[in-house]
Amino acid sequence: MKVIRRPACASRAFARAEAEAARAPIREARRAAFAAEADPLAFKLLRGEATQAEYAACVAAIRARYPYPEE
Repeated sequence: MKVIRRPACASRAFARAEAEAARAPIREARRAAFAAEADPLAFKLLRGEATQAEYAACVAAIRARYPYPEE
């Protein structure tokens, strides 16, 4: 019986796909949080109704709430 080994590139592709699958729900949660919280603050920043520090704090809070696995 001949042993068939999976090529190394297939293993890397599988690992990459697993990592992407793990990141997908986090990416979606971040997207929703940025749309709901940071985007309105960014528009206020453009109009001069908010500061850069407030916006940066909001972005940092979202990133801390939804960290990616490797962060």
